[in-house]
Amino acid sequence: MSKRPGGTEPHRPRSLSVTASASPAAIAELRHSAAEFAAGHGADKKLTDDIALAVSEAVTNVVKYAYGPGQARPAGSKVELEAEADSDWLEVRIYDRGAGFGGGPSDGLGLGLSIMASLSAELTIVQEGEGTEVRMRFPLPAVR
Repeated sequence: MSKRPGGTEPHRPRSLSVTASASPAAIAELRHSAAEFAAGHGADKKLTDDIALAVSEAVTNVVKYAYGPGQARPAGSKVELEAEADSDWLEVRIYDRGAGFGGGPSDGLGLGLSIMASLSAELTIVQEGEGTEVRMRFPLPAVR
């Protein structure tokens, strides 16, 4: 990242919010958005790749399970990504307003959840009311 005259760094937004249609195209869109945000806040290549993979898994779950099986999605089926960064942590949240999971058969045996848990320092899944929130926290490297 380049510095402004006087040695200060350019302003980096501390938060990110992206909403997409809950379709396969959202997987790459939100993965890239999260990776760019992480890199912009000091994440190295490995951490950026881990965040990208974890986001891919979370969004894939939304696309496959949140709004029912098959290609026909209810109008307005969305997936939302929110991210926040501070000096020590980057937190990523994936939201949907679908039916949740755990009520029907799974073709993935929960591997996506295991991947997200292994890549993040903290993983929280909340299913209350309408939809699901997946919250993942990643430690950012110390600023030198």
